[in-house]
Amino acid sequence: MLTNKQNMVLGVIREFIRENQRQPTLEEIGYKLGIGRSTVHKHVQALIRAGNLFESSGKFAYEYVDEDDELGSLPYLGRIAAGKPIEAIIDQKQINLARFFCGAGRYVLKISGDSMIGAGIFDEDYVVIRKQETARPGTIVVALVEGREATLKYYHPHSTGVVELKPANNQLKTMYYPADQVEIQGVLIGVFRDYQAVA
Repeated sequence: MLTNKQNMVLGVIREFIRENQRQPTLEEIGYKLGIGRSTVHKHVQALIRAGNLFESSGKFAYEYVDEDDELGSLPYLGRIAAGKPIEAIIDQKQINLARFFCGAGRYVLKISGDSMIGAGIFDEDYVVIRKQETARPGTIVVALVEGREATLKYYHPHSTGVVELKPANNQLKTMYYPADQVEIQGVLIGVFRDYQAVA
C-alpha cells in the first residue's frame, strides 16, 4: 500500500504528463510538492519497488506508463501450445504493450541479416531499443564500431581493454575491438515482426 506522499508524487507525475506530454524531472516534482530532490528520489524508488513506476537508464530516474491506457493494450486470452496441443485457457486480462515496448528514450530498428537468429531475431524483424551508453556484460546492444558501423550483438567487455561483440549464429565469427572503438548506443528491449508484410 502506498503512503499519502507516494500517492501525491504519482499524482503529480500523471498530471504533469497530461499537461506537458512528458515526464517531470525529480526537481519539477519536488517544486510541485514543496520537497527536495533527494526526498522525491526516495519516493520514486519506493514507487518503482511497488510496481507503479519502472526503472530507467535514460535521462529520467524512472519511467511512467499509464496502464489504464487502452490504446496501448490488447486482451490477453491465455496460453496456446506450439508443440503438443493443450486446452486453451482463457484468462481475461489486458497486456499493456506500452509497458513492454514504449517509454523514454526508446526507438525501433529493422534488422538486416541473420547474425542474431540464435536469439530469435531474424532478418526483417523489428527490435525495440532503449537508448543508453552503458550495458551489463552479456546484454544484447546496439554498438557503433569505429564511429561508422552500427551492429546488434551480445556485449562482452574484457579487463584487457578489448570488447567482444558476439553474434548469435554459429556460422559467424565473434568480433573483437579495442574498447575505445566501441560505443554503446542502446540495449535490446524487445522484438516483433509483421507477418502480413512477410506473407
